[in-house]
Amino acid sequence: MNKLSPQKYIIKKGRELPFYECYVTGGWQDHGLATFWISRKMHGGNYIAAFYLVDVFCLGLKNTNYRFNIDMSEYRFVFQRYKEHNNSPEKCDLSYAHNMIYGAIDFAEEIGFKPHKDFTVTEYLLDPDLITDGIDEIEFGNDGKPFYISGPNDNVPQIIRTLENSVGKGNYEFLARSEQFEEW
Repeated sequence: MNKLSPQKYIIKKGRELPFYECYVTGGWQDHGLATFWISRKMHGGNYIAAFYLVDVFCLGLKNTNYRFNIDMSEYRFVFQRYKEHNNSPEKCDLSYAHNMIYGAIDFAEEIGFKPHKDFTVTEYLLDPDLITDGIDEIEFGNDGKPFYISGPNDNVPQIIRTLENSVGKGNYEFLARSEQFEEW
């Protein structure tokens, strides 16, 4: 019997699995970064837990990853680590999570940024049919324009060039640590 790799399993069967839980970082509105935890229950009783780090101000889906075929003990352990690294996660409506994730990706793509490379797998743990009209109510960017806040692994010069090419000088805001400009 051919056993599917975790990636192929998720791509082929991920959308057929029932959702289990959905959480979002508490207070994300203050800094524009929301981390979503979305899990699905596998047919054998184990779980797939996916993480989506969403920058609603500028870059869209900055990071995504998953844990595959984990039992409840490992699920609780991984969820505890998620809670420790994210500010008071709150249960979240699945439609809201989908609106935020897909809306941020769309906003970012319009200004030249692609979603994290692993979204080619984790997108199959989402359900585009859960996107609602509520997506139009969410404001992406900050005060109507991109606002880039640098992260520790960002290529700041490249991101600034992309913003200059897509929206033009003066049509975006940014905040970056000074040491990230040393290579300029």
